Amino acid sequence: MKMIRVLAVAATMALPTPVLAADWLQGVYLNNDKDSSMDEVIFCADGKAYAGMGHRTYTITSENGQKVLTLSSNGNFTFTVSDDGNTLVPADKFTKDWFTTTSLSKDPKRTDTCNW
Repeated sequence: MKMIRVLAVAATMALPTPVLAADWLQGVYLNNDKDSSMDEVIFCADGKAYAGMGHRTYTITSENGQKVLTLSSNGNFTFTVSDDGNTLVPADKFTKDWFTTTSLSKDPKRTDTCNW
């Protein structure tokens, strides 16, 4: 029985750890890739987002001490989050191909919200 508990703990430690979205994420992030068809994304509370002219959802996890944001929008776009939370960098090929080749930067002047 003790061995099963040890294996269960080891297995859960290998999984990404959920991170609660705090005020640091909420706001408008502008795409620094001016050739992209995705100009911006609005992150709100409770895993809500608005991107690509539609309601979307997101999750934040912690992998190896790094915050990772996944935006669900006709596929999963994955970004690593900068230490200050103001920059999102594409973490995989799909995100680089279909969202941004560079990064998203938080616009402190914008106050858009999700209304659903």
